[in-house]
Amino acid sequence: MIDGVVPAAQSNAEPPAERIVVKSGGKLTFLRSNEIDWAEAQGDYVCLHVQGKKHLIRERISRLEQRLPEKLFVRIHRSSIVNIDRIREMQPLFYGEYSVLLIDGTRLTLSRSFKGKVLQKIVHVS
Repeated sequence: MIDGVVPAAQSNAEPPAERIVVKSGGKLTFLRSNEIDWAEAQGDYVCLHVQGKKHLIRERISRLEQRLPEKLFVRIHRSSIVNIDRIREMQPLFYGEYSVLLIDGTRLTLSRSFKGKVLQKIVHVS
């Protein structure tokens, strides 16, 4: 179930968002950024995956990436951002890609172009 849509923020120079606002059925829901498991691009929208629920916001994934805390989130694919605390393991695939398994069992692909940054961030967090 997709829960709602909210317009993207305007300023590029704002601090990392502690909360993301989701509009659904006339109400505003405030999601703490650390509650987000992962996010996936869907055109001009982003689907936030939070504890088994999906929330749709009107924002490009590149803009969301700028707004999320850099210490907590990492881009693993042109269409995916992951909360690094939700990564359970990574398994090598073909041609330098990895399969990223999240704590909830979700399996995502880490593309070659993001591999170096992801591995560097995970090693520094451990």
